[in-house]
Amino acid sequence: MTQLVIGTAGHIDHGKTSLVKSLTGTETDSLLEEKKRGMTIDLGFAYLNDNITIIDVPGHEKFIRNMTAGAANIHCGLIVVAADDGIMPQTIEHIDILNILGINKGWVAITKVDVVNDEEWIDLIELEIYEYLSKHNFQIFSCNRINNISGLGVDILKQNIFSYAQHFKSDESLKYFRMNVDRFFIKKGFGTIVTGTVAEGQAAVGDLVEILPNSVSTKIRGLQSHGKNTKLIYKGDRAAVNLLNMKLKNLHRGSVIATPKTIKNTKKIIAEINMIKNTKWVLKHNQRLRLHFGTDEIFGRIIIKNKKKIKKNQKVNCVLLLEAEIPVSLDEKFLIRSYSPMNTIGGGIVLVPSIDDDCLEKNNVIKKIPLNPKERFFFLVDSSWEKLKTFTEWKKIFIKYHDKIDEWFEQLGLQKSQSGAIFTLDSVERVKLKMKIFFKNYHSRNFLRNGVSIQTIHSTFDLPQDFVTTILNELIREKHIKLADGIYSLISFSKPSLTKLQIEQIDSIENFIKKSGLVPIEKKALENLKGYKPSQLLDLIYFLKSKNKIVDLGNDFFIHPNHLIVLLNYLKKYFTNSVELSVSDFKKISGLTRKTAIPVLEFLDKKKYTIRNNNVRMIGQNLYE
Repeated sequence: MTQLVIGTAGHIDHGKTSLVKSLTGTETDSLLEEKKRGMTIDLGFAYLNDNITIIDVPGHEKFIRNMTAGAANIHCGLIVVAADDGIMPQTIEHIDILNILGINKGWVAITKVDVVNDEEWIDLIELEIYEYLSKHNFQIFSCNRINNISGLGVDILKQNIFSYAQHFKSDESLKYFRMNVDRFFIKKGFGTIVTGTVAEGQAAVGDLVEILPNSVSTKIRGLQSHGKNTKLIYKGDRAAVNLLNMKLKNLHRGSVIATPKTIKNTKKIIAEINMIKNTKWVLKHNQRLRLHFGTDEIFGRIIIKNKKKIKKNQKVNCVLLLEAEIPVSLDEKFLIRSYSPMNTIGGGIVLVPSIDDDCLEKNNVIKKIPLNPKERFFFLVDSSWEKLKTFTEWKKIFIKYHDKIDEWFEQLGLQKSQSGAIFTLDSVERVKLKMKIFFKNYHSRNFLRNGVSIQTIHSTFDLPQDFVTTILNELIREKHIKLADGIYSLISFSKPSLTKLQIEQIDSIENFIKKSGLVPIEKKALENLKGYKPSQLLDLIYFLKSKNKIVDLGNDFFIHPNHLIVLLNYLKKYFTNSVELSVSDFKKISGLTRKTAIPVLEFLDKKKYTIRNNNVRMIGQNLYE
């Protein structure tokens, strides 16, 4: 039978702990301070049988943080309302919390019926509860009138819970394990123990797990569920996990135990924010908030770009900037409380668990992200056209739906490059348009050049190289661009006539390099020639290279082609009598210093005029061609 976890909810002193004791025989107020003050401070745990756990949560407003830690791990609610009080402030807040976390069904217990002893009054209280919960779409399995002193109504409630538990099944679970830690301690003879409710997947004794956000790896030494040893724990199980060689300093309430490398720590998420119906709070841009993820509480700020405020009962996609890194999962639900005074004001669901800084500026994209996972997958793939992700990367982001991604890929008509990048057909059209604009702007700024090298295109577009090549081939096929001598250009591009000044500048550089003879000229020397700007000089050099008026030796050295021929002739003559050429030999026949001889020799090796063998050169295959 699938394990069922029930959480109490209700105002302070409405009898939640007494009811749990009546149901299970367990006193959940175990702390000395709890007994002294007569109220629940921390979470309490009791077992109705081997498959049913009841988490008793505190009702006092000062301990709502502990209540939310318990609510993060439950399947159904047990809403407790005292007959002499009716619905009170913490009843309302607890119901809001359950609703935000998607817990929309359970039982109602009207306690202290012996105090009131007035059936008509209790009828009114019951009617009030039904009316209020119906507004929150909360399904009431049964409403039970309880006398905790005599035990009246307890057995009926217990049988109602047993009846539901027999047919209860948790949602389909991932193969990846995840559990939020609500307690941790050292047990003599065993070591570190953590407890929680399994949120996803399953785990077995001996499994390797990762403790987040500290990113510490360890093994599961032992497992218990409902106080009994077990080899496996599954989604929905209340479990105690014995961790091997784990120090308490690596744990806190809010830690997550997970299959290694399945959840990333993050400080920036995109989420759909849902304000509760009856809040008086209004969320503003950059407002500091208390955020409850799983069993953890963290501070963060909400980023609202175009929309100035978020009011009650509104749903808006926003960015949340957290003040520390925490492990966050796709579609994880969380609670939002005001910083001060502390009130529950809304909740949210994680749409994108981790984002880059540049995503913060894409408000038009953020506000349109769909809640439906399949639609969201397509939307995010389509929106990522300027920075494509691979199939593997998307599966990691949508790990909750990893087994459905392949099916979605086919159904949505997505495309995949050879390198595994995923994209839509619309993405191709957007990149083609952006590339045409790029070519147009490039030609206007660099009209002395014939076009663009593939290296420049790759450095401009942060896209997989095979995808860029596909786009370029498409543009060639559509007769928008052409490829000649490894250079891409618009078909419509034609160089304008050179101005008198440009002709003078080109001639000046060529003559300067020519006069240098066999000695290569450094780019620095050309910059100093007439105070050229770097971008202007590059264009002039490019033009001279395209007309074969200068030779680029690499390493920012240049030589005139006439003098390169002279140098090659010297080499041919040298090799008629010698097999090997040392650096000193080359310096003698060329008259160059070591500073200029080395870049020339490296150029000769590259062009296969020579072949380097350790510290000497031999004849290359292209020397006599």
